[in-house]
Amino acid sequence: MFSVGDVVIYTTYGICKISALNKIKMGKFENTYYVLKPLNEDTTEISLPVNNPMTAMRLQPLLSEDEIKDLINQIPFLEPYWIEKDNDRKTEFSEIVKSGDRKETLRLLKSIRVHIVDIKNKGRKLHATDETVMKDAEKLLLDEFSYVLKMDKPSLQIILNDQLEK
Repeated sequence: MFSVGDVVIYTTYGICKISALNKIKMGKFENTYYVLKPLNEDTTEISLPVNNPMTAMRLQPLLSEDEIKDLINQIPFLEPYWIEKDNDRKTEFSEIVKSGDRKETLRLLKSIRVHIVDIKNKGRKLHATDETVMKDAEKLLLDEFSYVLKMDKPSLQIILNDQLEK
């Protein structure tokens, strides 16, 4: 269980600080909720039930500086893959981003980058859903990595792009 003041990654939103733990009573039942404040927005507040499996899956501690550096160094060795059926790919890629598995998210980004090169050579453009999932994945990774490494996002983006192109 997280505590008030912890900074976490909420995989469907981004970097958040736990600002409170609220107990809400509904009938005979009382539930505890995390109250999250996204670090990039002052007005948004998110409430998540503490004892919910989806919360447990999507609310995760931040990686350490060493873990992030290790992941970045692993990028050239990640094997890209592609799922031909659009709906299957959309579902799979969205689930990877929501899962919070940073290594698989980096692999997904590498896969999309390889696909972009392939389709550009054929005069085609990236499917809109692939572009959306790519942007969501990049945002989550850049938010977390830049926060932990204390780097600005453009500099970190250059490093990630360099590793993704290897």
